[in-house]
Amino acid sequence: MPVSAAYFVADKRVNLDIAIVDVESLHMHEETVPELVDQLVRSFRSDECVKHPIIVDKESMVVLDGVHRVVALRRLGVRRVPACLIDYNNPAIEVLSWYRSITGVSKPQELFSQVKKAGCNVRQVGEFHRKKLGVPPIVALLKFPNQTFLVNCIFSSLSKAYDLIGHIEERLIAAGFTVRYETERDALQNLQEGQVDAVLCTPVISKEEIIKSALSGRVLAWKATRHVIPARPLNVNVPLGLLRNKEKSLAEVNIDLRRLLRSRIMKRLPSGSVVDGRRYEEELYVFEE
Repeated sequence: MPVSAAYFVADKRVNLDIAIVDVESLHMHEETVPELVDQLVRSFRSDECVKHPIIVDKESMVVLDGVHRVVALRRLGVRRVPACLIDYNNPAIEVLSWYRSITGVSKPQELFSQVKKAGCNVRQVGEFHRKKLGVPPIVALLKFPNQTFLVNCIFSSLSKAYDLIGHIEERLIAAGFTVRYETERDALQNLQEGQVDAVLCTPVISKEEIIKSALSGRVLAWKATRHVIPARPLNVNVPLGLLRNKEKSLAEVNIDLRRLLRSRIMKRLPSGSVVDGRRYEEELYVFEE
């Protein structure tokens, strides 16, 4: 059943419908990391509110951003969550990938041995078109400052390719290398500037496959997707008491949310702004007390 927006933000590129939704109506599309869920549980207990709405495809109710918040709230027994509902078919909403930046490498062969232990092989290549990433047997691309290598293995779908990428990451971390997730631009720039030793370039998963996977109950590996939405709301600061309320219907709770947000000032920030230590690529609509 479609969810009615409690508060509507009309950006020129994307409509943002803010509403409280039932947690049980949502579908996850990525795995969660237990440690991150634990951190959020502690944060919610301390703050007694949910600061930022999760991002949800309003047609399928697939969570595109915020799976850790949903799992943390479920653990706390909170039955509802603030969400920003969007039209995922909007071409202005992009799906990109997280590149894996690697440090602690003295020579390429150290990485090759770990890639092979994960069941893949490595082959040097010259020029390579990014769109071929994820086309079997090309799992990923391993880039060094002056060399590029294909990471190959047989796989049946991009979800399986990301399973292999996850195995590679585990091998690298176990071997003592540091792996961090960065945007494509930041990872390649840091490689060029000598800030990292190598970059594992990963494929992009289509919107269709993301939705299909989530609705089937088959979650993708963590950090398999990076959604870039033209704009997003922040700092809705919805009290857990309102989200826990069992006496009020969902419609009544959303009326309360509408009053809450209308009582605040909404400030628009440009892309590249930093909020709570995180730099956002999107424009922001920040609610202030």
